[in-house]
Formats: sequence, C-alpha cells, structure tokens
Amino acid sequence: MSGSLRSLARRAFAAAAVRPVAAAPKAPYAHMALRAMATGPAASAVKISDELLEKLGSLSTQALIDGLWVMGWPTSHIMGARPLTEGQKKMVGRAVTIQFAAARPDIAADKPGGTESPEYEAFELVNGKEVIVMSSVGPWESVGGDIKFLRLHQNGVRGLVTDGSVRDTGVLRDYGFPVFSISTTPRQGPHVHQPWSCNTVINCGGVVVRPGDAIVGDDDGAVVIPAAVAQEVYDIAHSREIVEDIVKQELTENPGPPGKFYPFMSGKIKPESPLWKLIESKGHDPKKFKHTAARPGARAGTGVPGAPRARGRVGPGAPRSISSYTQTGASYDHVLQKFAEHKACAVLRTPIEGACTPAMDAAVAGGFKLVEFTLTTPGCLDSVAEYAANRPEVLTGVGTVMSVDDAKRAMDAGAKFIVSPVIVPEVVQWCAENMIVCAPGCQTPTEMVQAWKLGAPIQKLFPGVMGGPNWVKAVSAALPMLRINPTSGVEIDTAADYLRAGAGSLGFVAPAFPPDLVANKDWDGISEIARKIQAAVKSA
Repeated sequence: MSGSLRSLARRAFAAAAVRPVAAAPKAPYAHMALRAMATGPAASAVKISDELLEKLGSLSTQALIDGLWVMGWPTSHIMGARPLTEGQKKMVGRAVTIQFAAARPDIAADKPGGTESPEYEAFELVNGKEVIVMSSVGPWESVGGDIKFLRLHQNGVRGLVTDGSVRDTGVLRDYGFPVFSISTTPRQGPHVHQPWSCNTVINCGGVVVRPGDAIVGDDDGAVVIPAAVAQEVYDIAHSREIVEDIVKQELTENPGPPGKFYPFMSGKIKPESPLWKLIESKGHDPKKFKHTAARPGARAGTGVPGAPRARGRVGPGAPRSISSYTQTGASYDHVLQKFAEHKACAVLRTPIEGACTPAMDAAVAGGFKLVEFTLTTPGCLDSVAEYAANRPEVLTGVGTVMSVDDAKRAMDAGAKFIVSPVIVPEVVQWCAENMIVCAPGCQTPTEMVQAWKLGAPIQKLFPGVMGGPNWVKAVSAALPMLRINPTSGVEIDTAADYLRAGAGSLGFVAPAFPPDLVANKDWDGISEIARKIQAAVKSA
C-alpha cells in the first residue's frame, strides 16, 4: 500500500472508530449506494512495451495526431503546453499523473504531507521511462520548480507536462529533461492549489490522460497516445509518414503543386491515381496504405466514428447538442453573408474521372466565389479537402448529401455548407443542431416552409425551372423569411430575372459546366462562361 493510501486509511479507520455505524441501506437503494462509489480502473489493461514506446517516440507529434484522427479518436494535443526551451530534446515516456485541487483549508489539512504527499509519491514511480503529467487548476499557477523537480532529474524522468506554469526556469533548463508548460511564473503554488492524487485519470489541457499512456513531445507540443490503441496509432502514423516522405521527395525533385498527390481523404488511395503510381514506383504496395485516409465519419475530436449524437428540436431558444462538428455563430453568419454577397454558386456534377478539381478551378478563375462539389462526382471529397486547404477565399460546399454520414464526411473534408436534392429531415436537423448552413431541395412553398422550420436557412428550388421567376416572386412575397436558391435549369439569360424576383442566390449546374467542355477539358471555355454568369448576376 502506498504512503498516501496508508495515511488516508488511518484517517478513515480513526473516523470510523468515533462514529456509530449506519444501518445498511435497504434494497433497492443498497445497490445504488454501492454503485455511487464505483470507479473504473485508472490505467488501461493494455501496457505499452519498451519497444513500442521508442517507436512512438520516433514519429512526429503531427503524425501521431493524424493517426488518432484517422481512427476517429478524440484529439490528444495538450492544448497550450509549449516547450520550455527552444530546441529541447524530444520527449517520450509513459504517463505518471498528478492531479491538483484548488486550495481550501480542509483540503490542505487532509492532504498527506511530507514524503507521502501525492506529487512525491508520483516522483518515486519514475524509473527512467516515465513522463510526469500534472493537471493544474489554472494556466498561470505554479506546479513546482527547482528543489521539487530535482528529484525528477535524479530519477531520470523523460519529461514533464502541465497545463499550468513552472518556476525556476534557469535551473529546470540545467536539469536537461524536456518541460512543456503553459508559461513560467515566479509565484508559489500552494496558496492556490494542492497536489491531491497520484496516478489517477486526469484532464490536462483538455485531454484525458490515463497512467501508462504514451506522452510524446517535440517542437510543436505534447500529445497523448492512449495505451489501449498505441500499436494501431503507430501503424497508421508510420504509414502516413512513409507516404508523405515519398510525396515530399517527389515534389522536391520535380517541383509542382501538392494537390496532385495530397491530401488523401476519400478512404483509400485510388488505383492508378498519381499517388498510387508514385508509391508503386518507389517499390511499395499502395494497397497497404489504405488506412492513411480518414474513415468515413472520423474527425479530430469526435470520438468513435459513427457514434450517435443527441438530437433535439431546433429553432430560436432550442437546446442544441454540441459536438466537434458544431460551428460558431460567426461562421454560420459568414456563410450566409457570402451567399448574399456573391449570389452565384458553381455546382459541379460530372462522371468524368480527374475532372473535378480542374473544372472547378476554371470556374473559380472566371469569378465564382461559391462552389459546390457533388458527392456523385468522382474525387469530390479530395477536391473539397484541397479547396479547404488551399483556397480560403472560396466558400466550398458539398451537394447530394443524403444522410448524416454523408454530411459528416463532407465536413471532415472541409465543407462550409451542405446541399441536398430533397428534404432529408435528419440531415437538416443535424446541420441545424451543429450550426451548419444547409440547403435542402424543395419544389413547393409547403416544402420550403417545412425545410425552414427544420432549421435550413437556405431553401434550394430544385429543379429551378419548375416555377420560373414569377413563381419565385409570388412565393418570396408571401414568405419573406425564405432564402430561395433556384438551382439546375437557371440559365445565364434568366439569372438576373430570378434575382430581381426575390431569389436570394442561384445555383448553376450544366450552364456553368457544359458536359462537352468538361469532356474536352476546355477549361478556358468554362472560365469564359463563368465570367458571363458573373456579369449577368451583377446586372440584377
């Protein structure tokens, strides 16, 4: 039994000796009382071997984060913890955790003291392959300094990570082990918080840390690799690094845009794609790298892919479930403002392999600032990811979204808005709950109001030729809260008429991407059409 446990046990037995024993609770409350005291195991049943620990340490924190992202696990970057010293050596070790509690007289009185204090017991668990992880009560509070951390130096600690601050910076640098903290401070910590537990599950910088998890730190920060999945994280991260090294070498030797090979987002490396051929040319089997792409529904910070999220009513004052897909109010308003400002959206739908990005590039070159890639187009999500990464000036959305999983894949790739050809209630509700602008397809005023009530801020009139400008004029006058978006069938010579009639924005499909021009790769022709569309829209 550890010293702190012995101390707590002594207090418990002493207290029990002076108090009468309470009667045992009667069923069914006895079971509830027992369950209230239940606690899961602090450490995972899976132990990280020394060999695997060193392998994890050989990878960058970026690769490890990507590995967890591919698996759909929550993000593991300890937010705000920065290297104490620029260029300090890399850190890798198994976590030994310390939890601080806010200072209070009874806390200070009950906490074991001396060598039985939780932090000192934690320090004695260090045996050359451990990293101390300390959960502070605040970012500017000191978790320790010179003399306290001398013991860590003596025990051969691999590093220290905290979401608080450290003091005696010069001495800590002399000790030589890596330190990651929010900041430094000259202040003492005991008047603010006290070490309370050793080797329990803690929250450090917004990340759950269990004893025995791998902690890796480099110039970019510190990350936590859960012991339960450490081997899988390594396998995925190592594969990604191999692929990225191959791509970087190729681009170094033959300069060109990374978009030819990267990013790889569609679920696997496509056979006979440029990336497939490049990997094959280097003597690797591209099929072994299929897990380098994000699984459908996976997103940094989401938890397990496909996990259900709470649903609820939407509308003013309605409670919303918060997930990592949830956008900010500012982002939501920004998307709507861009639709109101630019009005014309280029909607690409083509069956031609390899045409997705160059066709849309041509439309953007002609002036489009709103673009929609449809899921029925080969390479759709790869193009969305490329646009999200490299074209921040263009508002990128995904169309033909028919399920919540489709919507998640679109958001994972970097979409800013979601479009469907019909009303899919669960998609509209999910988007509304997560503050994502969506535009479901509607054909009648009743359907438009239904979409609006479900939470869709834009109502796509599909096909747009159904009622013509006069229909839009009548409906928008009677239902002014709608933002009608006629799509598919809107021509260059009718665009201004729709806008004057009250349409909030327009979607251009075939008129923006004539099939013969796409088939012939006449990108200049598509750019010229885009310029004509922009001129027509501005004339309204």
